[in-house]
Amino acid sequence: MKLPKAIYPCPILDALVEIRFSTKIHPSAVFGMIFNVLKGDFPNVENLPILQLPEAVRATDPNFKFKPHYRISNEKFVIQIGPNVLTISSFPKYTGWKEFSEQIFRVLNNVEKVGIIDSVIRIGIRYINFFDNNIFKDIELKICIRNKDIEYKNTIVRTEIEQGDYKSSLQVANNANYKNKLGSIIDIDTFTESNLKDFFANKEEVISRGHAKEKELFYSLLNENFLKTLNPTY
Repeated sequence: MKLPKAIYPCPILDALVEIRFSTKIHPSAVFGMIFNVLKGDFPNVENLPILQLPEAVRATDPNFKFKPHYRISNEKFVIQIGPNVLTISSFPKYTGWKEFSEQIFRVLNNVEKVGIIDSVIRIGIRYINFFDNNIFKDIELKICIRNKDIEYKNTIVRTEIEQGDYKSSLQVANNANYKNKLGSIIDIDTFTESNLKDFFANKEEVISRGHAKEKELFYSLLNENFLKTLNPTY
């Protein structure tokens, strides 16, 4: 299947790359070390709500282990940083993969120089797309009860799909609300926990392959007639 380079209008609400890692230093020092090498490009700093919780709770509850504590940003990109996680987002407007990936690799090159990451545990590439229609009528995903299609009223579907050494968590829902508009989302988080020992040496290949897997899954969902309405460019 030949995949479009883009569709218009762009449905992407958020696109991000997440790196989960273990660190060589005390968790409380991670933000300062990373911010020191990124602050020239990301001048806006914000504490995230998780910091309102006691440190003992954040440190012992496994649900908080990979939650970011701080957010830094500029006009095009947002970075969130926690003791064991770093995310890079193209937000509030998706810039396209070429510019976004260049920013990702620039940030990771700077982070690598700090030398605080012991090992990378997981890499994820996540895209959240919003459509102002009931998307279940326009995708190649069917749910049946005794071979009879359901009506897809207020429907949420979540599943995990194997894609070689990557997996994709796929969520499709038609009860989403964005800027007071009811519609649907297609949320794909493509990730790998394999072959990350030499991540920084192979980061471009690992992330680009994950992006390709996410994109392949997204376009495989859309039926041909619906895709034509989205003005694809090849």
